[in-house]
Amino acid sequence: MTIEEIKKGETEKLEFKREIPSKDSKLMKTVVAFSNRHGGRIVFGVDDETHEIIGIENEKVFRLMDALANMISETIEPQVVPRITFETIEDKTIVIVEIVEGQNQPYFLKAEGISDGVYIRVAATTRKAEYEKVKELMLWGERKSYDKIFEKHEAVSEESALHLCHAIEKYNKKNPVTLANLTSWGLLKEEDGKLFPSIAFRLLETGDIHFAQVQCGVFRGTDKVYFIDRKEYSGPIYEQIENAYNFVLQHINIGAKIEGLYRRDIPEIPEEAIRELIVNAVMHRNYLAHSYIQVCIYDDRLEITSPGGLYGGLTLEEMLQGSSSIRNELIADTFLRMGIVEKWGTGIKRIADLCREHGLDEVEYSATDFCFTSTIRRTRKDLFEPVVPKTSSELPDNDRINDRISDRLHDNDRINNGDDRLNDRINLSESEKQIFSEIEKNPFVRTEELASLTGVSMPTVNRAVKALREKGFISREGSKKSGHWLVLAQNQENNK
Repeated sequence: MTIEEIKKGETEKLEFKREIPSKDSKLMKTVVAFSNRHGGRIVFGVDDETHEIIGIENEKVFRLMDALANMISETIEPQVVPRITFETIEDKTIVIVEIVEGQNQPYFLKAEGISDGVYIRVAATTRKAEYEKVKELMLWGERKSYDKIFEKHEAVSEESALHLCHAIEKYNKKNPVTLANLTSWGLLKEEDGKLFPSIAFRLLETGDIHFAQVQCGVFRGTDKVYFIDRKEYSGPIYEQIENAYNFVLQHINIGAKIEGLYRRDIPEIPEEAIRELIVNAVMHRNYLAHSYIQVCIYDDRLEITSPGGLYGGLTLEEMLQGSSSIRNELIADTFLRMGIVEKWGTGIKRIADLCREHGLDEVEYSATDFCFTSTIRRTRKDLFEPVVPKTSSELPDNDRINDRISDRLHDNDRINNGDDRLNDRINLSESEKQIFSEIEKNPFVRTEELASLTGVSMPTVNRAVKALREKGFISREGSKKSGHWLVLAQNQENNK
C-alpha cells in the first residue's frame, strides 16, 4: 500500500476504515462483495473521506487482526480466508485485509441467508445483489452455463426443431444438421418420445424468453432525448443480429471508392466491426437480466450496450489482451458451428485492426456488474455522404418481418418524427437528464444512490424521478426494495 494509492481514494477494489467497530455488518457486507467479485482490500487506519492516515495504536494492532479474522469466519458462508497484514506509513500503522475472489460463489451473510445476504461491489459502493445476480453467481459457483439448462417448459414440435436444423445448415453451408445433432449438442433432450428445449434452443428458435431482444435507436444529438428512428427486434437471436446490423448500416453515413468502372460503397464504420460488436453483445449477454441489448446511434458515436458485465472474473484488461470467459457456452458453440463467429477470443483484436485501418479511434469499452458497453466514435463522418433512410421495400426480408412485429411502434415513430410539439413536451432539465442517464446505465439503482452518483440533493432526485415517470421515460416494476426501473423512452406511448 502506497501513499499515492491512499490519496486516490476508494475504488471498486479498495475501501478505507478509521478503525474496526464492534460487529459491523456493513464491513462484512463489503467482505462478501469482494469475495463475489474480483476481490479487494479493506484498509484500517485511514479516514474514508479525507484519506488522512490516522493509524492504529500499536498495542491494538494484533488484537484488531484477530478480531477481524474471527468476525469474517463467524459471519460469512462459504468460508472466507482473508490475508491480514500490517504496514507502517508515515510512522503510522495501518492494517490491511486482503480478500481474493472466491471460488465458491455466491458468498453471503449467515444471518441473512443466501436469498437476502448476497452483496456485490458497484464502483466504490457495496450493495445487495438482485435475484438475477444471485442466480448467476450460483451457476458460476456450480460451473454451469445458464443456456444449457432445461427449465420447466412444454415440449417443442418436430417442425420447430427441424426449422433450427435448416437455419444452422443455411449458415454453415457445409454439413446437414439432424435432430440427433441437436440432442447430442445439448440443445434438446428427449423424454417419453417428446423433445424438450434448453434455454439455448429457445433463444435460437422459439424466441419466447422475455427481455431477449435488441432495441435499436437513432438519436438527434449526443444523448437519449430525441428519437429520429427506432426498432425493437425479437425472435431467434441470429435474426436479431442481422436486423440490428442492417439497422446500423441504414443510419450511418456512406462514402465511396472508385475501383475501375465501378463505385464501391464504404460505410463510415467498418461493416465487419459493426457486426462483430453486435454478435458479441448477443452471444455474451446475461439472459437472466431483465433488460435489453441496446444499439444506439448518436451524432458522434455508435454505442452498443449488453446486459451483464464481464463474466467469470475476467477483467477488462484481460479481455483487451485476448482472454475470454464464455457466459453462454451452448450459444457460443452453436454460433461457431453456424460460422457466425470464427474463433473465440479473436474478435476484439480484429475489431481494433479494422478500426485502425479505417482511420477511426480505438473502440472504447466499459464494464460494470450490470452491463458491458462498446463505443465507436464517428470521427470521420464528415468525409462521408449523409445517410438517406431506406424505404421498407428496400430493406432485407428480416427487416420487413420485424416491421410487422413492431407495428405498435409505427404510429409512435410518425408522431415523434412529424410533430415538433412532442419534443417540447419531453424536454428534460439538466437534473432530469442526469438521473435518466444513471437509470439507463443501471436499472437497479436506488433513489438514494442517485443523489450520490449525480451530486444533487434527495429532494431534487425525487422531483426528477417524478417528472421522468410523468413524462413516460421510466416506470417502476416490483417493490421499492427489490424492484427495478424500466426505461420507456424508446416507446413514447406515454408521451402522446
